[in-house]
Amino acid sequence: MAAQLPDIILLSGEVRDLYSNPLESYWEKAGRKRPDFKTQQNCNRGYIASWSIEGSNLVLTDITGIYSRASLFGKRERQITIGRLFPKSKSRSILANWFSGKLRIPDGNMTMYEHNSYNSRFEKEIIVTIEKGKVIKMVTLDYTRQRLTVDTKFTNQGPKATSYQ
Repeated sequence: MAAQLPDIILLSGEVRDLYSNPLESYWEKAGRKRPDFKTQQNCNRGYIASWSIEGSNLVLTDITGIYSRASLFGKRERQITIGRLFPKSKSRSILANWFSGKLRIPDGNMTMYEHNSYNSRFEKEIIVTIEKGKVIKMVTLDYTRQRLTVDTKFTNQGPKATSYQ
C-alpha cells in the first residue's frame, strides 16, 4: 500500500495532517451504506475530510471526493459534499457525535518515512481522545525529548498545560 493522503484538521488556528479517519466509523454507526468512492493509489478511502476542534467539539467542516451512484442510465460519478452526506443538516459543519477514539496529529519534522499507510514518524505527535464528538484529553508526545505534555483544559484541571518527563 502506498503512503496515504491524510484527512486534515484545523487545530489552534493551524491546518495539520490527521493520521486518523473519524468519518470511517460514521456509516456503521448511522446504519448507512458507505458511498462507492473512487479510490486512488494514494487515497484508498476515496475522500479527504476536513475537521476542526471548535471549543471542545470535533467538527466535520468539509469533504472532497468522487463517488459512483446508480441511475437509470448506469453508474454516474458525483462530487461528495457535506450536503449530500448529511442532507437533513442545514449547517455546513457537523458535530462528529458518532466518533469515539483517538486522533493522531503529526507535528514537527518527519524523522522516519514509511511508504505504508500512516506509519511515518515525526518529532512530536498530538493525541486527542474523543468521546462521542467531545474532546476528553489532548496530549503531545515529544519523541525528541521523550516527554509527554498534557493539555489540561480538556481534563477539567484548568487552562494550563502540564509537562511530564
